Amino acid sequence: MYPKTLILSAATTALLALEQLPFAFGYTRLDESPLSITSKIVQTFDNESFGAVLNDTQNVWLVNFHSSWCPDCRQFALEWEKVSSVYSNVENIHWGAVDCTTQNDICSQEGIQSYPRVKMYHVPPDAKEAITMPFGRDMNARYVAKWIEETLKDNKMQRGIDVDEVYPPNNVSRNPKKMFGDPVEPLYDDRSVDVQLKRLKAAGTTALFTFEVGFFMGTTVLQGKRYEAAVTWVRTLAASFPFKENRDAFAKLVDAMKEQKRWKQADWNNLINRWKVTANAMSYPSNLFADKDVLYMCKTFMCGFWTLFHTLTVSDVTSESSMEQWKPSEIVLAIRLVVQYFFGCEMFKRRFLTVNTKTVIENLALIDEDGPNTVILWIWTVHNIVNMFYGKSMWPTKLSCPYCYDTNILPLSFDPTMLNEDIVAAYVRSVYKFGDKLKLEQHRLVTTPWVSMRSIATVAVLIAIFAALIQQFKHHLIGTKVLKTQDHIA
Repeated sequence: MYPKTLILSAATTALLALEQLPFAFGYTRLDESPLSITSKIVQTFDNESFGAVLNDTQNVWLVNFHSSWCPDCRQFALEWEKVSSVYSNVENIHWGAVDCTTQNDICSQEGIQSYPRVKMYHVPPDAKEAITMPFGRDMNARYVAKWIEETLKDNKMQRGIDVDEVYPPNNVSRNPKKMFGDPVEPLYDDRSVDVQLKRLKAAGTTALFTFEVGFFMGTTVLQGKRYEAAVTWVRTLAASFPFKENRDAFAKLVDAMKEQKRWKQADWNNLINRWKVTANAMSYPSNLFADKDVLYMCKTFMCGFWTLFHTLTVSDVTSESSMEQWKPSEIVLAIRLVVQYFFGCEMFKRRFLTVNTKTVIENLALIDEDGPNTVILWIWTVHNIVNMFYGKSMWPTKLSCPYCYDTNILPLSFDPTMLNEDIVAAYVRSVYKFGDKLKLEQHRLVTTPWVSMRSIATVAVLIAIFAALIQQFKHHLIGTKVLKTQDHIA
């Protein structure tokens, strides 16, 4: 039985701590559409055009380094466009943006380890280094404009606008009480074999993303604490990722990366390319690590990371099938390391690390012997806390898992008197634990030949029967008006 007091105290403490953090953009629902820069003032840069910016010492350049999968970047991009339009008639101040997902070389060169990150270039004109804007409590257009004007003044350069005139001070808090969004039921069955296979592929893609992008986020050399965190992360995958074939592939990478303790990015890229050839040949399913940009079930890497985190925590890491015998709390520690060192979305990182303190992990370690349920439910709790701050619904919904909650009151909450924690843990395991059933079903689909129909009439009869069944039982189905193809992952 999972200790109810741990959920109550930890979740309450986490929410109180998070209220003290700078919530840069207030309450917002997550936008999962591709991020685009619509302003004609803000220029998007690649390697060549960004090089021109570095050489243009006669002008002040302000550059927003972002990532399209980071929800806080999406909100800040709107503020960035607003403030750039205010400066549109100011000479010698220009605006740009770099997507670190597609222009990782630029971001590594500039030391960008989290997003959104703003840098000001050529202030003063002979400056050797850019000036980085501090991450503030309300990173809105006023905040950016005020920082620009103060920085120009400090460097005895001509100022552009009167901030208080353009953006009158507003003392009203922009951070209302956080609440879960309305329940949204997916069109698919979370526990179907097809969906599980897609989640497994998304987990594999996300693991590859950490190798190819995360390890060198903001740096061109993997060494020191980042190297140690990287080794721990890959060892964790070798111990807890689904299926022995995949764990063996990760174990090979552990051995290879231990051959040296300092990796230049070019050497690491060569190593990963060689490893992918071997890993994709031996993985289940095959080619699991072929492309870091194909996420299957997920639209963003935020979703991919949650999929991977849940997948690792439901793994039986103490079984003989694992390469190493890991304790459940060690999985949480490894997840904390990957967020701390290799995750780029700044506000998510702050929220996650504030909730997953070392003290929390030490407390989880005290009850490792009780099994993985505690860790499964803790990551479930953290995930739903993040869902709350992005205005998404609590997962699973009451309709998806009727016995997970001892209440019919909405919205759902973390009140332990309303939770059937063993049932919640079992539900999470049923969604994210990929066992022999997945392999057997995939084998059946591959090996079972299609039995051809004898005639078009046979097909017509079957269609008619199916239509009649739908008509007969349609009142048992959820109305399609309330269904949306929206995942539960923030």
